[in-house]
Amino acid sequence: MNNLTKQEDIIRWHKEMNNLVSIVTETKLKSKICPWIADKFDDVRVFSSGLDSGHLGVGVAVIMDVSLARHVCKVSEVPGRLLSIKLLFKGKLSVSILGLYTGASSVACEINSLIVKTVNESSFIILSGDFNEDGSHKSASFKRCFDLGLVNSLIGSPAAKMSTWENSRGVKKTIDYVFVSSSLVNAIVHREVLNVSEHFETDHQAVSINLG
Repeated sequence: MNNLTKQEDIIRWHKEMNNLVSIVTETKLKSKICPWIADKFDDVRVFSSGLDSGHLGVGVAVIMDVSLARHVCKVSEVPGRLLSIKLLFKGKLSVSILGLYTGASSVACEINSLIVKTVNESSFIILSGDFNEDGSHKSASFKRCFDLGLVNSLIGSPAAKMSTWENSRGVKKTIDYVFVSSSLVNAIVHREVLNVSEHFETDHQAVSINLG
């Protein structure tokens, strides 16, 4: 998302899909650009977190319909790696949406602390992003999600067997996931892995869930 054309392509796809929320990783956005794109596009709010130095491929953005964004009460981050957005609704019901891009062990403790804190403070959790690792290896990232009572939203569906990333040599892996609170599992009415390369340049597929 570090150039105007790709920003517009992603926002156009988000609207065409009628998404309320889309999470994008590896945005490569500099921190000074993040506030500039927040209200740049009609009908959506773009929350983003970037870095000005270090790994050039980092960055997380959460694109949210303005009707939903008006409920946002708190935004927290581990710069370039994790974006936590808390929404508050009537009856003190809270939903936190987290966009994650893992891979840097140097900030693993910060990432873990913010995820744990967010889970403990929220009624419902949706955590999505690029884990940079195959879940079959039972890595620390997956163990953390399971220990917190979060559930892989694709488990039990044909989409669970689909790869979400392919490199230039044709190697395919499943490294992108959406985890949800166990209490949200029964609310999932549709889930799939979508090819989005015809809409914007990427080597990832999109993991999509609909809640009803």
